[in-house]
Amino acid sequence: MRRLIKVFHQRSDGFSLVELLVAIVIAAIFSAVILTVFISGTKSFQATGIISELRSEADSSVGLILNEITGFDAIRIDELNQLSFYKKTLPSISQSTGLLERSAGFVPYNANQDQTDETVNPITYTFAEQQTEQTTLIYKGPPESINDQTRVEKTFTLSRPETVTITTGDHPGVYVIHGILTITLTIRSVDQEETQTLTSTIGF
Repeated sequence: MRRLIKVFHQRSDGFSLVELLVAIVIAAIFSAVILTVFISGTKSFQATGIISELRSEADSSVGLILNEITGFDAIRIDELNQLSFYKKTLPSISQSTGLLERSAGFVPYNANQDQTDETVNPITYTFAEQQTEQTTLIYKGPPESINDQTRVEKTFTLSRPETVTITTGDHPGVYVIHGILTITLTIRSVDQEETQTLTSTIGF
């Protein structure tokens, strides 16, 4: 019986140059995709943190402004690029009639100042520019630093203002006694990549 002799051809192990190049290209594509997703996720996480911080700063800034001006009766508008907050004069007994009367005019309002102080300075906001659009007065402030990372810009808008001119008393001037005050705060990161805008409206 004949023996069958099988001859196996020797085959060298390893990859050809073409196979290596294909593997490298595929690995590079996958690495680029993974790196892109990682960078995108990191930026998204950082942006979320920055937006949350800006939102918190905006809420805090609006809260401070509202605490300062809550309780005012009129806004003086005749001073250049300034809005000053006033309240009605207190009623007093008339020497001639003996009745309780309120004199015409306004006195400075400052919610944070002790009422025992002799001199009360009104809460005043100074702006970089003033615009008039039909029945609307717009006051825009310059950028202000909150901290090393954020800047805030204030815009006060007086819609449909009803004015009165006071010529007597200690504080003559032009006052808005009725209208809608809209406070807009725009807070930006220093690199200006993230922005948050908060608006609060007060009718008086």
